[in-house]
Order: sequence, then C-alpha cells, then structure tokens
Amino acid sequence: MTARAAVEHRELARFPWGVSVHESQAGRASTERIDPLSAVAARPVTGGILVLAVALPLLTLLTRADEITVGAGLVGALGLVVISCLLILDRTRAHRPVFSVTLGLVVYLLQAGVLALAVASTYGANDLLRDDWAPIVVGLVLFSLAPYRPAVELAAATAGLTALSAGFAVLQAPFATTDVPLATFAVAGSSSLACLGFASAAYALSMNGSILAWLEQAWRSAAAAAVEQRGGVARSVQQQRVSLVNRKVVPYFTRISAAETLTAEDREEARELAVSIRALLVADIERGWAQALLDELCSRAPGAPIPGVADDPDDVGRSLTTAQRTLLRAIGMEAVERVGVSSVELRIRETATSVSVRWWLATPGGGARAARQLTATLHLVRGLTHRSRVDTQADAVTLEFEYGR
Repeated sequence: MTARAAVEHRELARFPWGVSVHESQAGRASTERIDPLSAVAARPVTGGILVLAVALPLLTLLTRADEITVGAGLVGALGLVVISCLLILDRTRAHRPVFSVTLGLVVYLLQAGVLALAVASTYGANDLLRDDWAPIVVGLVLFSLAPYRPAVELAAATAGLTALSAGFAVLQAPFATTDVPLATFAVAGSSSLACLGFASAAYALSMNGSILAWLEQAWRSAAAAAVEQRGGVARSVQQQRVSLVNRKVVPYFTRISAAETLTAEDREEARELAVSIRALLVADIERGWAQALLDELCSRAPGAPIPGVADDPDDVGRSLTTAQRTLLRAIGMEAVERVGVSSVELRIRETATSVSVRWWLATPGGGARAARQLTATLHLVRGLTHRSRVDTQADAVTLEFEYGR
C-alpha cells in the first residue's frame, strides 16, 4: 500500500460522518443520529407509547374523580402531557429537524410540570400514592425518547424527575391512609417513573452500542474494498479520456498518412482539432467534484439525460469526507432514477463552522409527491446532517442542510 493509499484508508476507516467509533461512546450517541432508519422503524412504537401516556390519566380520571380537588391542576397536567406527545411526534417526522438537545430539555421540563400539576390536582385527597398516574405517564414519555436521545441524557433526566416525584410523594404523606416511614412514600411515588426511565436509558445504551459496533465493522470492510478498487477506477477514467482523444485524433492521422500532400484545409483542421482537444482536457481537469457528480447522475436519467447544474465555485465538495459525498450521491441517484426529476441544481458553500448544501429538484409530478417518494432519503438526511429543511413547491422540491466541520 502506497503512502497516499494508506492516508485514504485511514480516512475511510473512520466512522461515517467524520467521527471514529473509538471517539464516540454509545452512551452519548442517539439512534436517530447513527442509524436514522432504525429510529424511523421505531416511530410506530413511539406513537403507541405516547397514546398510552395520554389515555392513562383519562382512564384514571374515570375511576378516581372523587380525589380531584383542583380541576385546573388536572387540566394543566393533561395539557402538558398532550403537548409533550405532540412535540415528540412532530419532531420525528421526515420534514422536521432532528431532535435537538434544546427540545429534549423542553420535554423534560414539561414532565416536571406534569408531576407538579398532577400533585396539585389531588392535594389533600390522595390517600393511595401507588395509584398516582403522573409518575407512570412521565416514565412512558421518557421511554418513548429512547431512539432520539442519548442514554446518558435519559439517565440524568430520569434521576432528576425521580427525585422530584419522590419529593412530591413526601409532601402528600400526611394525607395517606397508611402510616409508614416517609422513605416508603418516596419510593411508592417515584418507583414507576424510575423503572421506565432507566429502562429507556438502558435500551438506548444497548441499542446504540450494537449499532456502533456493527457500523465500525461494515465501514472498515467497505473502506478496504474501496481502497483496493480505487486504482482500477482511476485507470478506467484514464482509459475513457484516451478513448475520447483517439476517436478524434486517430481518424485524422489515418487520413493524413494516406494522403500524398497536406492542404491548407488539413492544416486548419489540425489546428481546430488541437484547440478542441486541449479545451476538452482542460475543462475535464478544472471541472469541480459537484459538477462531475451531476454529469454522471444526470446521464443515467430514464429516457434521456437531464440538465444538472452545480454551484460550487470553491470546489468544496471535493474536500468533504467520503461518507458526506456518499450521502450527496445517494440523494442525487434517488432524485434522478426513482423520482424522475426533469432538472437538478446543487449548491455547496463553506462557512466558518459548516458546509451548507442546497438541492433544487424540478419535478413534473409536483414537489409534494416527490417529497413523499424521497421520505426514506429525507430521514437519512435529517439524522446525518444539521438543520435540515424541506420546502415543496408546485413543480419542485428544495432540500437544505449543513455538514458540521
């Protein structure tokens, strides 16, 4: 292996999106980031858990309505539960940005509000703490976050909310029918939340650890294969250039060698041929990576090639990691071969902290229909990039996102 190949192998052997598996801990990763499609597959389960979280307090209300002392507190608690569930369901859609740390903090604060308002709604009349619905509902909400938040964050949030729930249980101890130590009330009023919350963290830790281990093995195998084949790919590209030149030069030389004399027309044709070949080779060398990508993909369009324009004056695309370029290629292939776009524009710009990417896809069938066809790809984009955004128009769809540096 040459020195250049060794450097390329080390680059390719890194974990996709620029972070080595050894640099990333399973406890700080989220499934939505490292394997977006697995998070998508878990979304129906997440929805079912959230439906249960909303249904549980309503069912409890039907059986324990006599314990409600402050109706506004109950309404507020139910409202916060519904808002939390809607936030989670909305943010897990393909068209929405990835679940952020800020949004996670908002959800945790809402759960603290649920605990407080639920206690206020039954304060002075709750004589069986083990029947409280709020700790169970908060635990279910935490469990639904397993595919979207890191295990460490879930464990920390569970610990904080468990302590808060235990504290509220102690406040209600004077009104309970059972005379037991305060510690017993604390455990009874928080154990369900702790079990569900820490189970969520454990599940996230186990799942993400397995995914990271699998990705490391798969990426290293792919890297080794890519390095082995890169020389062949380079030779193939060179052969295409030689073939292109030969199609123009060889026929001319053959005709000249058979002629007895050179005419002025022959000399003029030779000059035009030299200028044409030189311009062709210079354009091929100066063509940026993004334009080369579009030229290749647009030539595969069903029926006939389609126009593809790249706006990358600094050739930023060439400096992206292999995995980042792979995602761009996947987006283009899906758009050209599956959606059937009529034209493509790709804009790439580099900022101080990121690389901004913008795809514009002209779609005769309509932007909304194209976005539905690209749903799986959009889930990949939102999980593997930053600040992704999808905008559909009557005859086009725009996809914007950023790569972190």
